Amino acid sequence: MAQISIGAPLSAEVNGACINTHHHGNLWDDYFIQSLKSPYEAPECHERCEKMIEEVKHLLLSEMRDGNDDLIKRLQMVDIFECLGIDRHFHHEIQAALDYVYRYWNELEGIGVGTRDSLTKDLYATGLGFRALRLHRYNVSSAVLENFKNENGLFFHSSAVQEEEVRCMLTLLRASEISFPGEKVMDEAKAFATEYLNQLLTRVDITEVGENLLREVRYALDFPWYCSVPRWEARSFIEIFGQNNSWLKSTMNKKVLELAKLDFNILQSAHQRELQLLSRWWSQSDIEKQNFYRKRHVEFYFWMVIGTFEPEFSSSRIAFAKIATLMTILDDLYDTHGTLEQLKIFTEAVKRWDLSLQDRLPDYIKITLEFFFNTSNELNAEVAKMQERDMSAYIRKAGWERYIEGYMQESEWMAARHVPTFDDYMKNGKRSSGMCILNLYSLLLMGQLVPDNILEQIHLPSKIHELVELTARLVDDSKDFQAKKDGGEFASGTECYLKEKPECTEEDAMNHLIGLLNLTAMELNWEFVKHDGVALCLKKFVFEVARGLRFIYKYRDGFDYSNEEMKSQITKILIDQVPI
Repeated sequence: MAQISIGAPLSAEVNGACINTHHHGNLWDDYFIQSLKSPYEAPECHERCEKMIEEVKHLLLSEMRDGNDDLIKRLQMVDIFECLGIDRHFHHEIQAALDYVYRYWNELEGIGVGTRDSLTKDLYATGLGFRALRLHRYNVSSAVLENFKNENGLFFHSSAVQEEEVRCMLTLLRASEISFPGEKVMDEAKAFATEYLNQLLTRVDITEVGENLLREVRYALDFPWYCSVPRWEARSFIEIFGQNNSWLKSTMNKKVLELAKLDFNILQSAHQRELQLLSRWWSQSDIEKQNFYRKRHVEFYFWMVIGTFEPEFSSSRIAFAKIATLMTILDDLYDTHGTLEQLKIFTEAVKRWDLSLQDRLPDYIKITLEFFFNTSNELNAEVAKMQERDMSAYIRKAGWERYIEGYMQESEWMAARHVPTFDDYMKNGKRSSGMCILNLYSLLLMGQLVPDNILEQIHLPSKIHELVELTARLVDDSKDFQAKKDGGEFASGTECYLKEKPECTEEDAMNHLIGLLNLTAMELNWEFVKHDGVALCLKKFVFEVARGLRFIYKYRDGFDYSNEEMKSQITKILIDQVPI
């Protein structure tokens, strides 16, 4: 929401601007960022990685020649490569493995744990296969899980806790998370497996189950699919598998883990170079000296890189972090530091793309407006070069104007002390989430030509983009309700809901938001895996932005308060190398 109310707590008057002091400062000094060095950027490390990829491919050929457990071996290979973050090196092998599994997939019974000819269908094998096939856009029905319910409608498991059963329930949980709206059996499977695994972890002594499997269980419960972002998953599973002595007895598994560690560190060294470029850009800008704005450029780069980490998307990552940084400055301006009249002038300057209107603004807002135009025009030029056409008019109309009008509407509501209806709030909240501009620049700088008909399917007015906007608004409101009340913002999604339904409690309102988030996650699953004419890398980027938000907001607003969990996560992904 925009413009803090008069007399709100934790604020002060500085140079005529209302300064909100509850945000902590920049945690990442430019000197520290520039001092980062990694031995893994050396050419010999890249050569070693390429050699190891070929060695693993050779081992795979030998492994798959064995006719025993041929289906499960292929599925485990796909799952391990994806968990460790090295699947991009094995596209051909993964495709061949899944084509093979799908050839023997039974829509009613799934597959068996033995050979392709096994007549005994197995929940572990079927759950693993269902998840992999659905994520890779094969047509598999959730009805297959009905085959694994007993006469009481419950998913069968034995009374004694055994490692095989625990792994079966873990696989069922992970499969159930790749659900679409209306799939009742998936909801049932998720509830059953979640309860089973939670009860397992409450036991004081679980001697029947190895610690490494329990760590996988804890990870799955802590980071469901909707927020298990690729880089965090890779770092976590490198640690989990690295402590599994029985798993490491295999030459194949040792080599795969070694490759995963090396690949992670090589990627991290490239990400550090990008982070240094971004930090220089920020530290050398005039806006950096305006100490009342949040400084979160490192956190925004982290948001992007945990989902879209591949080397070829460097330009997209840097643009994403720059725009997100700029958006946070605008957020602070409209929320806290500008009067309604000043914000009207700023909004008009953006809509007319007219810097001359800055003469009617105080100096600190002039600097903000100049920073806005400089950043936007710089990235517009990059887009024109990448897309081989001038797209500045489209970016202004579909991006900046839509976003800034959303902020202005919130400012006017705040000035009038008006609490809108829940529907009006959410409709405007999707605009002011900023996804319309944040995603746009990044999509256009991913190295793909994006014609207008494709842009319509991945940006405005597409369903997947609407879902990402809705995710951003719901995640923010579900975590920030109390902070917004304390900061003087009285029209949050929760507040609007309670105004319409005075008989409800705050807990009821929060449950409504969480229910909408859960439905949105299932709809995003469908939009991600359905077949259309959009390049998968573009859909994956948009999908990972939403998952990244869920990850960063898991404990609290990780952008407002990045000095706890998020600082530790950034350190693990971008600063500390994986020990080899």
